[in-house]
Amino acid sequence: MTLNLKFMNNQDFQRFLEIATVNFANDKVKNGSWKEETALEQSKAAFQSLLPEGENTENNYLKNIVLNEETIGYIWYSINKNQESIYAYLYEILIYREYRGQGFGKETMGMCIKEINELGVDDVWLHVFGHNQGALNLYQQLGFEITDYNLKVSSSRFK
Repeated sequence: MTLNLKFMNNQDFQRFLEIATVNFANDKVKNGSWKEETALEQSKAAFQSLLPEGENTENNYLKNIVLNEETIGYIWYSINKNQESIYAYLYEILIYREYRGQGFGKETMGMCIKEINELGVDDVWLHVFGHNQGALNLYQQLGFEITDYNLKVSSSRFK
């Protein structure tokens, strides 16, 4: 079995957007950041802001994860510069449900980080939602370190 990362075309990008905007909206509702009624609209606006030129947005790499010519997920990262370094930000990785638990996420991350390294990037950053323990475990296995925590409590607990 051969796993590859292939750039998205517009049709692939539209499918990615359909899935990713819904997933992001659901995650933001689940973590309490957004209300369900407006979450999808907010998610679409966020993606439009980050990817104004779609799959052709400069410094963004939107790729299908392909196993033997079949797309089994996608990955999206950007290359950025600040005063200290050149860094990558991993926005999205998704392995379709039927392919999870088979090592494809770990293999994809390894391929992606190797590709990023070849672009001369110093560090790779990402965000993981607190309820996504599986992703957090994978990232830590790959050597990612937790750099921040955001915590929340409902003030009604202290009535």
